[in-house]
Amino acid sequence: MYKVGVVLFDDFTDVDFFLMYDLLGRTTDSWTVSILGTQPEHYSHLGMKVKTDGHVSEVTSQDVVLITSGKRGIPAAMKDCEFMSALNLDPNNQLIGSICAGSFILHELGLLKGKPLTTNPDAKRALQSLGGDVQDLPLVVQGNIATAGGCLSLMYLIGWLAERLFDSRKRRAIQNQLIPAGQLEIFEALIDTTIQSAELENLHNLAAKNHF
Repeated sequence: MYKVGVVLFDDFTDVDFFLMYDLLGRTTDSWTVSILGTQPEHYSHLGMKVKTDGHVSEVTSQDVVLITSGKRGIPAAMKDCEFMSALNLDPNNQLIGSICAGSFILHELGLLKGKPLTTNPDAKRALQSLGGDVQDLPLVVQGNIATAGGCLSLMYLIGWLAERLFDSRKRRAIQNQLIPAGQLEIFEALIDTTIQSAELENLHNLAAKNHF
């Protein structure tokens, strides 16, 4: 059983967290999920209360760390010294992912500075102004770090996670019941192509880095 930590903060985007949590919860024999934050509970942009399972510093004991998003929540979190200093992430030994503006945190931590990443389209210019190499792609993989841009790209992010830890059969078991009726083949081709393209680009970048 892998341990997955979902990083939360106040003013998080509802769909980003709840869809992520729902997708992760569609398998119970593969990983355990812990919600980690700086408070016993955090409130979403729309006022939904979510209880945390532990402090954000517990990310160090997780096999996977996923960072949620929030138009107002992310800027506030980045100014929170307790929050940022507790995010001791290790991409050599952990799988790390973010949805939408969560990539701002990974960039600020120095994990993706000078490397390709993605975010939601509305936040692209803001991340570029900080020096981010923002790609117009739904999923960007750099080593063991994946960033996803746009709320529905969670299908790709969780799919990437399932394939990294298991295989495409695990991914399909998690995702297929979410796909609109009559469109399974269309979505499967799109999801598979997106994940494989991101991984191929990742391998290309790693090969180029090792060459030099």
